[in-house]
Amino acid sequence: MSEAEAPAPAGARPRRIRPSRFEVQIALALVLAAAVPLGAALWLASRLAAENLALGLNPRVVARLEATPALYGDLFQARKQLYAEQARALARALPRDAAAIPAFLEAAVRHTPRLRRIAVLDARGEVRAEAENPEPNPEGEWREAPARVVLGAGETLEAVFAVEARFFADLDDARELAEGMAGVEALRAEIQQSYVRAFALLLGAWALAAGLAGWWLARRTTRRVSDLVRAVRELARGDLRVQVRVGPGGAADEVGQLARAFNTMVDEVRESRDRIVYLEKISGWQEVARRLAHEIKNPLTPILLAFQQLEAHHRERPLPDPAFARLLGDAGEIVREEIGTLQRLVDEFSGFAKLPEVRPEPADLGEFAEDFARTSPVEGTAVEVARAAGPCPVSLDRALMRRVLQNLVQNAVEAARPAPARVRLGVSRVRDRALLTVSDDGPGIPPELRERIFDPYFTTKAEGTGLGLAIAKKIVLQHGGDVAAGAGADGGSCFTLSFPLRG
Repeated sequence: MSEAEAPAPAGARPRRIRPSRFEVQIALALVLAAAVPLGAALWLASRLAAENLALGLNPRVVARLEATPALYGDLFQARKQLYAEQARALARALPRDAAAIPAFLEAAVRHTPRLRRIAVLDARGEVRAEAENPEPNPEGEWREAPARVVLGAGETLEAVFAVEARFFADLDDARELAEGMAGVEALRAEIQQSYVRAFALLLGAWALAAGLAGWWLARRTTRRVSDLVRAVRELARGDLRVQVRVGPGGAADEVGQLARAFNTMVDEVRESRDRIVYLEKISGWQEVARRLAHEIKNPLTPILLAFQQLEAHHRERPLPDPAFARLLGDAGEIVREEIGTLQRLVDEFSGFAKLPEVRPEPADLGEFAEDFARTSPVEGTAVEVARAAGPCPVSLDRALMRRVLQNLVQNAVEAARPAPARVRLGVSRVRDRALLTVSDDGPGIPPELRERIFDPYFTTKAEGTGLGLAIAKKIVLQHGGDVAAGAGADGGSCFTLSFPLRG
């Protein structure tokens, strides 16, 4: 036997050394299910990355983007040439009369598009006349584009035109975009490989996660299956205390149902074995009681007759001795009392040895309990009955079950003395069982004695043979039920009798 299969102590979980073949198979199946599409997915990712890059990095698109800054430059140069031509036209139309120049300049800034300022400078560079457009540029933010025209005699006409600022921003964006696209084109192969690597990493992580999940699921399932195998082996060795733990997460699946069914089967087998063992033990003690009753009963009559003859002979003497008469009287009283005690023991042994067979009949457990409380009064106690709603159909031998209840109630009365006892009979049903509880408010039963009190000839009372509870348990077991002793709600003792419900 391998180390992984070594038997574990009863009730303990076996230590797993290596994963089982079942675990490995489930984990590999899930890994393969996740990894088989990996090659096709990588090929598809490579194709998609290549097509996207081909679409985004089309040579014509790249060429156009690279040509855009030059196009903007040509447009700007054309705009400057236009402004220079407009400045030369204004210079040609400039009046000779110096007094008319300011008005001309004012009219020029009003009627010439994008002309922001115009001035006439002398040879020293001083302004002779100027005009400026006070209105804001309708095209928003702008930049200056000056144009100068030499007039003669050292004079100069200076015109400042507006160029839209967005023109320069677009030019910068186009230049940056073209430079970026050129860099991307140079890294095209590396980008494609990066896409493929990233996709492969993602799929690899997904396959790993699937494998780990498969391993976890397999381990979770096979661990419970292994627990079942271990429990079956322990059961085969004769351990009827073995149980399989059913976790909250797996209580509804097939393995959980199998575990619950196994636990139920083991409980039933254990109860059946305990019932059979107890009944066999009781049968053995019945045989012992029968022999004891026979052996004790036989000499009682000769002993009593012999003593009676001794008394008669003493009375027939002509001069009886008074001291001896007193001694004989005391001895006779002791002998008769002890013979009576022995006779009672013989009667109890005989009754225990001759317990009748159970003959159950259909009955309702609640009605039976109420009928017992009404027709079987016990001196020194008050019996109360509490019934659950609904019937509790069972099969009972009424005479023998009355004997059981009388024994339990009498024990409660004797345990509560000298105080009066209060006994409560409770009837309820739990799943497929009917329960009859007999509880009192007496001193209770110590926990260490609750199992031994059903053994024949075991008693905690100064008087008694210890057969009452043994007889009660045998009768209950012969009904297919069970009896257990525990603590009551008021601190006293509580006996719970369970019977199978009659269908």
